[in-house]
Amino acid sequence: MKTAIYIDQELFDEAEVFSHAADMSRSKLYCTAISEYIQNHSPDNITERLNNYYSNHESRLDDGFKEAAYRLLDKEDW
Repeated sequence: MKTAIYIDQELFDEAEVFSHAADMSRSKLYCTAISEYIQNHSPDNITERLNNYYSNHESRLDDGFKEAAYRLLDKEDW
């Protein structure tokens, strides 16, 4: 499918240089970029990546940060 879009000249020029260096057509570059953007920004994908990360890393707040947050909360009107 063909479509027309507007992009800044500077971004267009960067894309041209990149596509030539990667031996890739402009269409292939744009399709790949859109596909990767959608995959990396879908809510399910983000949740999955966060779950994977926190299944292997500590997610506890440092005690100093936690105490500072509680002090700030005490000053709020609820």
